[in-house]
Amino acid sequence: MNFLIGDFASSVDDIKRTLALEPRHFGALSGLGMIYDRVGEKSGALKAFEKALKINPHLPGVRERIEQLTKDLSSRRI
Repeated sequence: MNFLIGDFASSVDDIKRTLALEPRHFGALSGLGMIYDRVGEKSGALKAFEKALKINPHLPGVRERIEQLTKDLSSRRI
């Protein structure tokens, strides 16, 4: 709910509590990636999406987003 109303800080807190209870919760990790992506934290988004995909390699759109974030981050380093 917090994510839907744009309260990303509270949403991240909720996700961290979820991950403390269940570190392999790929939905929480994917959600964390979406939040970091939305606020411009590309490195954090990439890490969260990679963890989610490692747990569930069938997440729709995540692999493509990882590829794009990787390109974006490597172009910034040049």
